[in-house]
Order: sequence, then C-alpha cells, then structure tokens
Amino acid sequence: MDFIARFRSFCFDVFFYIFTISLFIILWIPVILLPRWCCVLWYKTWTHIVMFALKLIVGLDYKILGQEKLNDILKNGPVILACKHQSAWETLIFSTLVKRFVIVLKKQLVQIPGYGSYLIKLNSIVIDRSNGMKSLKSLIAQGKKSIENNFSILIFPEGRRGAYGAPGEYQSGIGILYQELKVPVMPIALNSGKFWARRSKFKKPGCITLEFLDPIPAGLPRNEFMTLLQERIETACAQL
Repeated sequence: MDFIARFRSFCFDVFFYIFTISLFIILWIPVILLPRWCCVLWYKTWTHIVMFALKLIVGLDYKILGQEKLNDILKNGPVILACKHQSAWETLIFSTLVKRFVIVLKKQLVQIPGYGSYLIKLNSIVIDRSNGMKSLKSLIAQGKKSIENNFSILIFPEGRRGAYGAPGEYQSGIGILYQELKVPVMPIALNSGKFWARRSKFKKPGCITLEFLDPIPAGLPRNEFMTLLQERIETACAQL
C-alpha cells in the first residue's frame, strides 16, 4: 500500500512539472503583457487543475471550514490573512478562496527567471529578510498600498514552513503589520503537513482541512494580539 501511495505521488509530480512548465512556457509572455486580472485568472485556473490532479492521482482532497466567517468580514473591507504554514499546499489554494489578495513572500522567489516577473505582476509584497528594519519598513509601505487598493494580505506568521504538530515561532512582522495597517486579522488553521510535509515530495492520500477562525479586531495592543493569534491558530491546529 505504501508503495502504491508513493507511486501515485510520483505520478502527480511528473504531471505537475510537465503541465506547469509547458503551460508556463506557452503563456508566460502573453500573461506578463496582459492586465493583472489575466494573470489572476490564469493562476486560478492552474490551481483548480492542480487540486483536481491531487485528488485524482494521489487521492488527496481538501475541505474548507468557516468560509462564511471570511465572507462576512470581507464585506467591511480588506483584512490580513494569517495562515499556519506546514506545506506548499497552502501557497496554492488561496487563489480559489479569496477574490482580491496579495501574498507576502521572500525576495529570492522573485529572482527566479520568468516566474519572478509573474509574481511581481500579481503585486506580491516582496521582503528581503536580510535587511532588518528596512525589510519591516518595506513590508509596512507595501502593505498600506495593498490595503488602500482594496487587497487583503496573505502572510504566514511563522515566516517558514513548520513541522506538522509542532507549535510555531511567530515572527514580529505580523504584529507590526497589524499595528500599522489597523485592519482585522483572520487567523487560519490547517493540517496540510499531515499529508504533504515540508521538505518531502511524498504526498499521502487523505483530506486536508483548512479552517477560517474567528477574526481578531483591529486596535488591540501588539503583545495582546500576538498572544491571541498564536493561541487561536495553534489550538485549532491541534484539534485538526
């Protein structure tokens, strides 16, 4: 059974890379030249196909809990989406769940030839972790611009993927962003690492659960916010 699961995971990887590279080569120049909404539509379509392939080939499906909580709060304007980070899976799925958002990502990703141009086209918030305070100032400036343009901001508070079941170390960036942007934060829990672990190519069959939790209102003291955010996410992840 383990051999079959690993073989199915391998088959998905073959499909993923052939499909993605082929599509990227064919559509990269048109997508880069066309308006941003074309890039978004291309990415959403690609994501739906990848998720369908995961279910069909690997047997890995997903379910979303609390979507109504997100829909309700977005009626009042953009928010910060603070998501637990265990896998590559959650870097893909949000384009199918949120209409207008940008993602916070590290500078190294936009330096990838071709792909980096696409990330820039999507108005991604790019930070250079090696620049210390300059990085935080850039994060705030780009974050304010995104909120003003009615884009929610997706950020992984831990800054990197963590092991499934292990409590995360939450970075200061999310607290500063919360304090400066003065918008609500939507905590998000998941268990993707149980099926698609960090630093692992093996994808297990099953069902990933992602849950939108009760939002945290704007205006709390930063330390209180950080404690509440971590407690809310980690408690929900432990239950998942």
